[in-house]
Amino acid sequence: MRIATAPCNWNNGDIPDFRPYTAPGPMMDEMVEAGYTATEWGPGMPDDPAVVRAEMSRRGLQMVGAFVRLGYRDRERWDEADAAALAVAERVRAAGGSILVAAELGDERRDAEAGHVDESRGLTDEQWRNLADGLAHLADLLEPMGMRVVLHNHVGTYVETAAETRRFLDETDPAKVGWCLDVGHLKYGGGDALDFLPTYGDRVAHVHLKDVDPEVLRRAQAERWSFGDALRGIIFPELGDGLVDIAGVVRWLRQRGYDGWIVLEQDTTHKHPKDAARINREYVEKLLV
Repeated sequence: MRIATAPCNWNNGDIPDFRPYTAPGPMMDEMVEAGYTATEWGPGMPDDPAVVRAEMSRRGLQMVGAFVRLGYRDRERWDEADAAALAVAERVRAAGGSILVAAELGDERRDAEAGHVDESRGLTDEQWRNLADGLAHLADLLEPMGMRVVLHNHVGTYVETAAETRRFLDETDPAKVGWCLDVGHLKYGGGDALDFLPTYGDRVAHVHLKDVDPEVLRRAQAERWSFGDALRGIIFPELGDGLVDIAGVVRWLRQRGYDGWIVLEQDTTHKHPKDAARINREYVEKLLV
């Protein structure tokens, strides 16, 4: 297993007003100071991949991949989704990464229902087919580039709940589409990673580790918070401080020989981002001893 960080720990694209953005140079310096040697692309990074690669190389950092939301659920939007995906993929490849972390596009209603969705208003059968076929189509576009697509189960999208995550895994081609298992988003959406891994563990091609604060989750559900509201409430605490059995997930992955990336994301924190990133790295490294 290889540990990486992500710019969202410093600069959150979902609620960009949460704190002033950290500039690229200081952010990368703080990644290194927090003990990391790899990161995903994200908010606050320069647009020019050559600049990113040079700045990362100077600091001993490696590029892993990047996150993008894609609208493959509607066939008439595939050209738009292709353009968005390839623009990000080309930047990531040029900066030295190989993974496109895709999330279903979602919409304002789903964002408002994060963690308390009405599943009866989920994707239609046709939209599920479109999503699965679209991701396979994207995999074919990325393969000559040496890139791989992994779908991220994500609150605020139509692949949020346990049932929706299972349907994604059942509908998609394992040979083409990997799973970015985000254990925090899965818990927030009502599922549990350890319930999924015995059946779907071989689909895991990338991992985002997050924890979930039980009291913030309870309030978010009771008061019908949006995803942005929950982020402002710090729904994702430092690893080991919440509901998710992080140790159990890491143990399961190690026992099955998972050798991919584990990205330690914490979208918001009241701590200095560097301090939270360091705490999370130290927590996971102790599990790997």
